[in-house]
Amino acid sequence: MPEHAWRGYLAAHLASFVGFTGVTWFLLEGGPRSWPATIALTVCWACLGQATLLAWVACIIPPSHWLPLWHRWSAIFVAGTAVGLAGWIAGQFASRLWESLAASTLWLVHDLLKQCAEDVVFVPAQRVIGTATFQVEIGRPCSGFEGMGLMLVLIASFLVISRQVLRFPRALWLLPLGCLLSYLGNVVRIVVVIWLGSHVSQDLALGAFHSRAGLVFFLTEGFILIALALRSSLFSAVDRQRGTAGWMASEAYICPLIALVATTLVTGAFSVGVDPLYPLALIMTCGLLWWNRKSYVDLRWTFAPQSVAIGVAVFALWIALEPRKSVGIVAQGPVGFTEAGLLAWLLARIFGTVLVTPLVEELAFRGYLTRRLMATDFQMVPIGKFSWPSFLISSLLFGFLHERWMAGTLAGLLYALALYRRRELSDALLAHAVTNGLIVAYALTSGDWSLWVQ
Repeated sequence: MPEHAWRGYLAAHLASFVGFTGVTWFLLEGGPRSWPATIALTVCWACLGQATLLAWVACIIPPSHWLPLWHRWSAIFVAGTAVGLAGWIAGQFASRLWESLAASTLWLVHDLLKQCAEDVVFVPAQRVIGTATFQVEIGRPCSGFEGMGLMLVLIASFLVISRQVLRFPRALWLLPLGCLLSYLGNVVRIVVVIWLGSHVSQDLALGAFHSRAGLVFFLTEGFILIALALRSSLFSAVDRQRGTAGWMASEAYICPLIALVATTLVTGAFSVGVDPLYPLALIMTCGLLWWNRKSYVDLRWTFAPQSVAIGVAVFALWIALEPRKSVGIVAQGPVGFTEAGLLAWLLARIFGTVLVTPLVEELAFRGYLTRRLMATDFQMVPIGKFSWPSFLISSLLFGFLHERWMAGTLAGLLYALALYRRRELSDALLAHAVTNGLIVAYALTSGDWSLWVQ
């Protein structure tokens, strides 16, 4: 990987950040001032913010590379910005029109709930629906508009990205189909919340399930619709036999991660506290890994001491960037297990954290995505081949997979460096496994499980 004089840019980044922080404080806490002074400070604040960002980017990508990268990737940057703005606009539009959909959502929930409950409580004027023991109010977040807006953005992005393999204008029908699927899924979600609150646990209904079910339904509906569109001759223009090999290779690298994330989202939505059904996610994920084992020809099991050092460094960063907790607030471990059940759950969780999670994430990000960003047929790109856009974008997306995206992005950058050093995927896997193993050890020894299972 080419080197450049990054130290000067790092110094500029730190200096700009200090100035940006100072001006931010002065704007927010500096007291009353004239309009010209406020405008001048705001312009200064914006310039320092831009300088902070650009200097940080220059630490990683030499400025001499910026123009060529812009010529090559400008369409992607513009499209990404457009998708983000479209998502925001869809949310704003939905927030203004939610009342027009809330009524139909309420009546559909009522009709569906009557099929599975006898003591239905229904107050249309107050938008209240439920049973004698548990009721909910159909408010703005429950109307379904936000999910429909996000689904429109997702499907529209898919249509743009996959325009060369889809049949137009027929593929445009995916937009209303996505909206309808999202709307009906929201109705089902509300009914399930009411049923869980009435018959299982109100804490579960209003806690884990309510907070995760929307994301689970959205991802499930979106990916099912996209998968059907790509595989159906009604929407796809790709010859099925000609495209089978490429799809199978891609699926072998990304489906285990999708299975792990999707299954843990679903089981976690039905759990209060830690997820006792986590072993189910392991079974599904390991089954997919075994089924596709012959596809992982780029994974050669080797050992590199430098990868161990990188794993330790990522662990140190992860701990250093962990937000400080208030005194006495420590995330507790699993409760409600028998002794044998706790031991089995711990062994499954350690196995999944230290071995399975690093394997599926490295296959998807360093094994597939870093190469897919360089060529449509990722198998034509040698493992460990370097490019700045691939290096940065894959690491940033890896960070977004984690709740603490900044720490996740830095981890992705370091794992990618482990890959590039010898062009061995197992080096990145080893570094990742070392990090996760140290996190597990930290949780077990300190009694603070928040870094591991929360």
